[in-house]
Amino acid sequence: MDIRMRFLGHRWKRTTVPTDATGGREELFIALFLRAMETVPELRALPDALEEYTVRWDGEEMSVYHPNVDQAIFRAAPEPERSAQGGARVSTWPPELRRDERDHDFYPAPEVLAEIPGLWATVLDPHEHKVVRLRYSSTRGEWYVVEVDGATGEAYGWSYSNGDPSQGRWGLIDLPALESCRADSDPPELIARDLDFTPGIAANVLPEGRTPNSCQDANCPVCPPDFMTEYVTRLRSVIAEHGFAVQAVLADEGSAAYCYTVGLHESQGHEFVMTGLDVRTMQRVLHSVVERFAGTSGPVAGEVLDGLLANGYQLLLRPVQSLEPFTMLRAVYGREASAPYWQAVWPDAAGIFPTDISSSLSPGTQPLL
Repeated sequence: MDIRMRFLGHRWKRTTVPTDATGGREELFIALFLRAMETVPELRALPDALEEYTVRWDGEEMSVYHPNVDQAIFRAAPEPERSAQGGARVSTWPPELRRDERDHDFYPAPEVLAEIPGLWATVLDPHEHKVVRLRYSSTRGEWYVVEVDGATGEAYGWSYSNGDPSQGRWGLIDLPALESCRADSDPPELIARDLDFTPGIAANVLPEGRTPNSCQDANCPVCPPDFMTEYVTRLRSVIAEHGFAVQAVLADEGSAAYCYTVGLHESQGHEFVMTGLDVRTMQRVLHSVVERFAGTSGPVAGEVLDGLLANGYQLLLRPVQSLEPFTMLRAVYGREASAPYWQAVWPDAAGIFPTDISSSLSPGTQPLL
């Protein structure tokens, strides 16, 4: 599909995305917008919270707006009468300025270049699934090329510098600039193409130590395992089997440990949390609290529970004011997830709850959420 795009502060740009990979047109245009947010300087400077953007789609053209900008920051529409570079065979390339010093070609043979997709052509492919075609390196860093514009030498791929793959990122790569770069060292160092590099998917050929960009499919056979994705998948399985899960957050130097339920609101309309005790104790007590309220209309503010703590101590229920501490609720149900939480509060040795000013418990011992 031949497409024209316009970014904030730029003229119309044309490209081609293979028609057999586009899927829905709206999906394609959204993918183009996300790539633009990743690579266009004027868009990279805007906030990355996607919920702040407004997308207008009329079935043919897409426009994206941000409240801080008085015009569309991105526009895309099909252009059936003009072909574009994406995926086309390469006929000309920028000249090599340091061929003699390098003693080999910076760009590979024409038949190899012709197989490299044009800019934007793989925009629908997840990052880890993209095929890396070329690798360049020096002591400064490494550059892995996925797409390229044969007229300008501008490429898209993954790169890092200063010897730290963990700081690598996907973005534009200026191949002519790399070709002409000559480090001021003794002897002078040039950036060289890896003549023995074999193309492969990014998940297999990018260096260790980087942060993978997973497609978020827990069953994906390509992407490296993602801890959070796997953990959320396990958490959802526990919720599906038992109706809820109890998430523990260990104490650190600045805060007390706490445990909270996730998923209970689907069956009972609320969730529970405890802070300040041993994690195993809180997990056990929370299970008992859940059982106590099963089949009821739920807790009320100030309600006191007997028989759930040792030595006859009671629990006080109070509504929680902020959902900020409940990270796994948002991970399982989405960023905008909302559920009423009730904190099960335990008393001091005299049986006085920390909601009473006379309690001997310091605020940090059992934070009131």
